[in-house]
Amino acid sequence: MQEILLEARNIKKYFPIKKGLLLREVGQVKAVDDVSLSVRRGETLGLVGESGCGKSTLGRTLIRLYEPTAGDINFDGKDFLKLSGQELRQKRKNIQMIFQDPYAALDPRMTIGQIIAQPFQIHKALGPKEAEVRVKQLLELVGLRASHINRYPHEFSGGQRQRICIARAVALEPELIICDEPVSALDVSIQAQVLNLLKDLQERLKLTYIFISHDLSVIEHVCDRVAVMYLGKIVEVATRDELFKNPQHPYTQALLGAIPHVGEGKKQMKRSLSGDVPSPINPPSGCHFHPRCVYKMDICSKERPVLKGSDHQTSCWLLDKNQNINDTSKKESL
Repeated sequence: MQEILLEARNIKKYFPIKKGLLLREVGQVKAVDDVSLSVRRGETLGLVGESGCGKSTLGRTLIRLYEPTAGDINFDGKDFLKLSGQELRQKRKNIQMIFQDPYAALDPRMTIGQIIAQPFQIHKALGPKEAEVRVKQLLELVGLRASHINRYPHEFSGGQRQRICIARAVALEPELIICDEPVSALDVSIQAQVLNLLKDLQERLKLTYIFISHDLSVIEHVCDRVAVMYLGKIVEVATRDELFKNPQHPYTQALLGAIPHVGEGKKQMKRSLSGDVPSPINPPSGCHFHPRCVYKMDICSKERPVLKGSDHQTSCWLLDKNQNINDTSKKESL
């Protein structure tokens, strides 16, 4: 059993809605609503779901770019939320983030040498000469030339910019990197190169990833375990092979069923989700997915299910009723 590197318990992140001249709070956006998960050392945990489900907010909360409204985060044996000042800065060296948009993530006024060297300056890890040598090594590590050190971000393509972001993320040799849809803004041909680079760096540098994406084909390619998120909650967690072979939650089944399949000369989809994602300001009672679920029962709108299971966890009342969702879905697809 792999060692747990990061464990989050009952994480909530609510954003206040303020109106009026006095900016009184009139409501809350429940972006992350009571999420618990664990990340094992050396693995890649995928976080997947529709746009707006809270994936990126959860990632930023785990790294404390957003302070959680409630919950606990234990990172590498320490209570991450109780750290402050120099102690927090030291611990943050071990947890970094790669952002979705490589264009917005890089300061256009700085050379890439200055950008990649910035972590060394902030943490006072290396002097100017040592930092320059290390930056050149990092550029070569991510597939760029050391001679590019004095160029500016606008002189690079999107894929090259993301490589620069990756170099900055691994500069301090972190243990955990949160990848927030790192290839969604790139061309398909470039996506494969960046994904292969991330996998290679994981093996060489002994990294642990939380990989956020809405692209299930990317998740299947890079992840060891997968957590499926819907409207601020995790509804299913399993190993990659188990999840794609035996999805248990109706939402997970719908996501997998919505992937186009080529057959008989045309693309076919098994099943698509109906309706829109409910508002996180006023989420549905009970199971958040019940307004869009084809298997909903009376209890689904009244009581909230919790994650149950050991290696394969699912929060669904159908499983509590000992009903086989997969058998039902197979009959519908015939």
